[in-house]
Amino acid sequence: MNQPGEQNVRTRRESKASAFRMLSLCLALGLCALCPGIGAADLRPRTVEELGTADQIKSQRQRELAGQLARRHLGTPIRGGKVTDLFTLQRLLDGNSIGPKDVFDQQALGLAFGDVLAEQLDLHWVVVDDDYGRSRALRWKQEQDLWFPVTMFSKRIAQGSPVEVDELYDQVADRVATLKARAIPRRRGRAIPTPRPEKESD
Repeated sequence: MNQPGEQNVRTRRESKASAFRMLSLCLALGLCALCPGIGAADLRPRTVEELGTADQIKSQRQRELAGQLARRHLGTPIRGGKVTDLFTLQRLLDGNSIGPKDVFDQQALGLAFGDVLAEQLDLHWVVVDDDYGRSRALRWKQEQDLWFPVTMFSKRIAQGSPVEVDELYDQVADRVATLKARAIPRRRGRAIPTPRPEKESD
């Protein structure tokens, strides 16, 4: 038979446990209410700026590495922005010279691919700083569209997806063509050709 003192102790313990459970529930509900705001992608505004000195140095080192890989495995150089580099990059990716875990080499080839996009499609390199970190990207003028060629190859390889260099190039080229078409001045539904600068006389 339980004594009155033991019953009082048990009652106090049960009251404390009940209070603790209620406090835990309140805290959980409060965190749930806060989670959508905490996990929002726009906590820190995305900034886009020109390449800094460190970014330029990193890019140059990756260009040099891409050139070394092409000469070592194919006996041909990366020509820096030329369309023929697309074929060279595809050959490197199709061969056994670049392993699936050689992420640094893959991203060096991605940088070389970005140089082709920049040269052929009139894009320029920028740095994007957001919640995901600091990344180099390509941009046409001041448009919101951004492309991240440095990781285009490595992400697909990590997912086990084939890398078709020509298809990736065409996807970007098609989007850039759309942006350029929108930028052409129009009047009454017709495009107004941009006037050519007058030739200076000798």
